Amino acid sequence: MQSTKGAPMTRVQKLQWYAGQLMQDAAAAEKSGNNDAAVKSYLNATDILLLLAKSEENYIAWKNYTDKADYCHQKVKVLLASKPAPTT
Repeated sequence: MQSTKGAPMTRVQKLQWYAGQLMQDAAAAEKSGNNDAAVKSYLNATDILLLLAKSEENYIAWKNYTDKADYCHQKVKVLLASKPAPTT
């Protein structure tokens, strides 16, 4: 019995997948206490999501991308705010 493969992923689908993967990685890093890695992943996901939104003509899809990007940005703000201030 042969397995059937679907059509290859489009560039947009790859970017969507990658942004989702970055968000999952960020959440896992945050959970493990590695806030620096979480911030980096959330910022990368934000960049990709805003890139996707910029090229989107459908309002619902655009809104979905921008909402996710806003969520990532808010997470970065919270993580940076919780970082202890450097002592001099």
